[in-house]
Amino acid sequence: MEQNISLEQIQNFKGKYPKQLWYLFFSEMWERFCFYGMRGMLVVFMVGQLGMNERVANLQYGATQAFVYAFTFIGGMFADKILGYRKSLFWGGLLMIVGSVILAIDPKQFFFFGISFTIIGTGFFKPNISTMVGQLYKEGDTRVDAGFSLFYAGVNLGALIGGYICIAVANGSLWDSFVPVAYRWNYAFGFASIVMVISLLTFTQTQKSLGEIGLSPLRHIEKPKRRLLEIVTYASSLVVIPIIMKMVSNTEYTDVFMFIIGPFALMYLFYEMASLSNNDDSNMFSFNGKISRIYYFLCFSCIALPLFFLRHYFVDNIVFVLLTLPLLWLLFSLGAKRCNDLGISRFAILIPFVSIYFFFKRGTADLEGGKNLKSSEIKKLIAALVFILFSIFFWAFFEQSGGSLSLFALNNLDNTVLGVKLDPNGVNNSANSLFVIIFAALVGLVWLWMSKRKIEPNTVIKFGLAFLFLAGGFWVFYYTKFFAGPDGRTSLGLFTFGWFIITFGELCLSPIGMSAMTKLSPLKTQAVIMGMWFLASAYGQYFAGLLGANIAGASEHATNLEKLNVYADGYKQLGIYALIAGVILILISPLIKKLMQEVK
Repeated sequence: MEQNISLEQIQNFKGKYPKQLWYLFFSEMWERFCFYGMRGMLVVFMVGQLGMNERVANLQYGATQAFVYAFTFIGGMFADKILGYRKSLFWGGLLMIVGSVILAIDPKQFFFFGISFTIIGTGFFKPNISTMVGQLYKEGDTRVDAGFSLFYAGVNLGALIGGYICIAVANGSLWDSFVPVAYRWNYAFGFASIVMVISLLTFTQTQKSLGEIGLSPLRHIEKPKRRLLEIVTYASSLVVIPIIMKMVSNTEYTDVFMFIIGPFALMYLFYEMASLSNNDDSNMFSFNGKISRIYYFLCFSCIALPLFFLRHYFVDNIVFVLLTLPLLWLLFSLGAKRCNDLGISRFAILIPFVSIYFFFKRGTADLEGGKNLKSSEIKKLIAALVFILFSIFFWAFFEQSGGSLSLFALNNLDNTVLGVKLDPNGVNNSANSLFVIIFAALVGLVWLWMSKRKIEPNTVIKFGLAFLFLAGGFWVFYYTKFFAGPDGRTSLGLFTFGWFIITFGELCLSPIGMSAMTKLSPLKTQAVIMGMWFLASAYGQYFAGLLGANIAGASEHATNLEKLNVYADGYKQLGIYALIAGVILILISPLIKKLMQEVK
């Protein structure tokens, strides 16, 4: 493809936003219509149409969304290494269209089959368009936060429209005279496929303006070999669909997958960091030799996997714990032998287990003209991992919106806000997006106003504030119980106010977080880091399903009023946990700020 503009010309744009940002804005907006429209229907569909009880529906929702976000890491990895961002995005869009069409044809019969296509498709689409936004800006460009805020507004505009329309049509509270009753769900899923076609056409018709951004990373190798790798990637993503279908429909498989993908993602990032780091033969952490590289890779794999599995098996199978002890002893023994071979103290074997920081500590000399990572860059990556870790907790609470809060809206909310009749599920799906669109620019202006006066809080403090707002919103959800009637239905207006508060928490975390990932990660690891950012959302979704299932399980066989009280009390507990997380972040902010160095 002929490129009409260079990267330097793109990044030297005048004004607040590059024109390419608007193209990506609209492409992402329609894709998010598709995604959030479908997401908002899942739990209600599973309970009302597939006959699942609320506890199982929450677990299924968590599993489905966990896979969606987990595959953003995998999609980012393939884009980074083989396809490039553009081809990855196009392929993902095609898969999402196919999945939506399958669901539109017969959602009951082909539910998990269609969902599996959208899972893989989103994995290829989502992380790469965000990464391309980051590459529109030079390193250190102060306008990047404003760019991501605008892009995030596009995300929420799509979520607002899709989140309300799809579920309102499915529930029969919108366009009921136009949509036949028997085909409401087919139409709702069909809307998602139509807008995804629009998203893909928007991207294909404007991609020439992106210059070299997003092209294949394998342009330096022969075309037949590159083509073969691309075909294998496409074919593999299709072959894995039946496996995904089986795993999504069985939440026990989801447990196993989630306990593996996280450690694998960390190990892959560590491997990339180590392979890009300076080679220093005097440092025991040098990866010059294959044996050293394999040994440290095994260190983390043998430690991480048992620890993740312990969470699942500790109560039910103490034998599993005992079986891990010989494994750890073997690891120590092999490590001690390796230390002997190197002529160093056996105590050195403890270091990989004690500190990741020392594991990646390298000399500061740049031996290959900028190809390797410096120690300062590694510190930034560690700071990025801290943000990723805390974002898991944020999304675990926030994403009750698609799980337990969907059922809360269905069963326990009236249908009036300020005298206007609205679909409660539609409000639950779209209120947050509406508030983001209204207030995102205002929050951005507040940050700029504070920055000029040198009082703008750093990224860590903003993350802490996000949790405080989240806590306030869930406290409002709890207080809805005091406005309920004898039928167990309470104020939709007060519930909407809870989302109003939570929105400011999201604005302190999500757009800032995406921007921080691009600023804290070197170019060679940006797609992987962005994938890990969304992988954190996968774990948030996974734990959201578990939390929602616990709440639903406690309210099983209860009256509607009793169910309201159980759900409200559960939201109170989540509010307390969010408050604690926010305080911890603010307390450790000086340490994280040191790791971030010049990044604000």
